[in-house]
Amino acid sequence: MPEKCIVPQDWKDYFDELYKKLKGKEDKVEIEIEAPSVFEGEEAKGLSLIGLSYDPKDKVFSVMCENLEHMIHKPQEICVEEEDGGVKQIRAVDGTGVEHFIKFAIPLK
Repeated sequence: MPEKCIVPQDWKDYFDELYKKLKGKEDKVEIEIEAPSVFEGEEAKGLSLIGLSYDPKDKVFSVMCENLEHMIHKPQEICVEEEDGGVKQIRAVDGTGVEHFIKFAIPLK
C-alpha cells in the first residue's frame, strides 16, 4: 500500500492517538536507519514497543522500546504505510536528511 504523509501540525495528535491503541499490546518493532555516509542498517529488531510520541516544543519524534528510546530530531517528514487497517511502517526523515524506518511485525490498529 502507498505511503501517506502526515502534515506536521498533526504529528502530535496522530501519535498520541496511536499510543492509546498500543496500551496492553505486545507489539514488536524493528528500527532501520539509512544514512549511507554515516550508518546503514538495523538499530533494533524484535523489541517490544512501549510508545510513540512527537514533542512539538523540542521537535523530537520518539520511539520507545524496551531498553531503547530512538529519537528523531527535527523531522522534516513523517509518513506511514498502512496494511490491513493498521500502520505497518513509519518512515521519518530527520533534520539532516537521514531516513529512519520503524517497522511493525503486526500492523498497529
